[in-house]
Amino acid sequence: MLRHITVRDFAIIEHLEVELGAGMIALTGETGAGKSILIDVVGLLLGDRGESSSVREGAVQADLGAEFDLASGHPALEWLREQALAETVGDTLADVGETVLLRRVITAQGKSRAWINGRPVTITQLKSLGNWLVDIHGQHAHQLLLQRSAQRELLDGFVDLTLLRETADAHDRMRAADQRLQATRERMTQNGDRLDLLRFQSAEIAELAPRSGEYEELTAEQSVLAHATEVLAALQSAHGAIDADTGIDTGMSRLLAELHEAARHDRRIGPVVESLESVRIQLRDAGDQLRRLADHVESNPERLSEIDARIADHLRLARKHRVEPDDLAALLQRMDGELAELDAGDVALEELEKLLTMARAQYASAADALSAARRKAAKKLDKAVTQSMQELGMTGGRFRVDLQNLEGDSGPHGRDRIEFQVAANPGSAPQPLARVASGGELSRIGLALQVLASAAQTVDTLIFDEVDSGISGAVAEVVGRKLRGLGERYQVLCVTHLPQVAAQAHRQLQVSKRHGEGSARTEITTLDTEGRVEAIAGMLGGLRITERSRAHAREMLETAPEVG
Repeated sequence: MLRHITVRDFAIIEHLEVELGAGMIALTGETGAGKSILIDVVGLLLGDRGESSSVREGAVQADLGAEFDLASGHPALEWLREQALAETVGDTLADVGETVLLRRVITAQGKSRAWINGRPVTITQLKSLGNWLVDIHGQHAHQLLLQRSAQRELLDGFVDLTLLRETADAHDRMRAADQRLQATRERMTQNGDRLDLLRFQSAEIAELAPRSGEYEELTAEQSVLAHATEVLAALQSAHGAIDADTGIDTGMSRLLAELHEAARHDRRIGPVVESLESVRIQLRDAGDQLRRLADHVESNPERLSEIDARIADHLRLARKHRVEPDDLAALLQRMDGELAELDAGDVALEELEKLLTMARAQYASAADALSAARRKAAKKLDKAVTQSMQELGMTGGRFRVDLQNLEGDSGPHGRDRIEFQVAANPGSAPQPLARVASGGELSRIGLALQVLASAAQTVDTLIFDEVDSGISGAVAEVVGRKLRGLGERYQVLCVTHLPQVAAQAHRQLQVSKRHGEGSARTEITTLDTEGRVEAIAGMLGGLRITERSRAHAREMLETAPEVG
């Protein structure tokens, strides 16, 4: 629970420290004294948006702090462990209850910083922890009852959170599956023309069936076939020039014979003879190669025609697709790969349709389970709020949660249309709140719902900021009893102007504004029994406090434990 609050330079508060305890605590005082400012401080410490205007005029920054005591097993402890913000004992995390310290600083320039247990955190982390610590009901909360979303949230406060999460998660999966399916369908529609074009082009290239490097081979063979006659004549002429009776080889034989004879008489000729012998051997090898080449050269017009046609096809397709002729084989491979991907889209489409069908079934199952839980909670809420209406001065009135399942309307919150209805008078049919409830009736119904919702909370501290506005007399006493009843189980802070409510509190804090030279500041005093008598007497009698009003106040305080 909230144990201690420290405030420096916030609004009209210069410095303030408040000690709080268990039970119901009433915050009373004149209008404008700063009662709701304290609630604003708690809100900021729980992650509300901070503004520079909240810093006291002339101050550099507002510095806010709070101390919470958490019992062993409190759900916030697990969150603190997960965020590495829990206190430790030795090398292990403490499993016993612990104190949690919150701090928030807001500068005059509007910058904000936050700490949990002395460690810097984000506002999002502060807000997440705050959800486990405090539940605040503002003075205008009953006005939200006219909104369908607020009505749904109130009803869902009595439903297992697991069902709400499962429905939201199932809706997210269903929406994601539907988006994937629609995107695939759209892509396939856009790719339809591309698919047809690819099929035609790949078939055209596949008919040619080009091989990597084939074009270079074809052009080389074409050159040979196209000039076969000239090539053969050149080969035969060269071979003849070497091997004929009057050829080079015969001439070199005679030449070498003469030089051998000369070398017998002059040794200097020997190296030259050796060189010429080597040349003669190479010449004979060249002659043999020319003969063999000539044997394999033939004129083949039919083959030449085939090659010319194939080269022409390569060139035509290469120009058409703006690639080199030798790149046609790689282009065909890429086309086949793209075709395979596009053709696989049909299979992927079928799989996505199955996934969407499955996701819809899972969502329907989760939404049906949530609807069933809501119907069960609605019956209990109908009975409880109707009973509270009798106690709050709306005798004969009835409250009803109208719950309609809309099969065709799916959302993260399920398929239910939720509407709070009320019959203000006996015998009348329930109608929507906005149509039949007056401001005072709406306030009382809202209060009943807030009290019921608070009883279902897992937090330790409940704050009610003037939620009793618009009521008085015996109804105010009933409200006070209900808040005191909550105070037996939770820590309840209640800002109130009603003596009937304040008298039911276990403790009372008086908020006052002190005026100094050119400034004002807020002070909070914990009242003892006599102080409470004076404060409540003032609330009963106005400016002039009489012994009669004091006696009435004393009687209210003495009977509070009996009726609470």
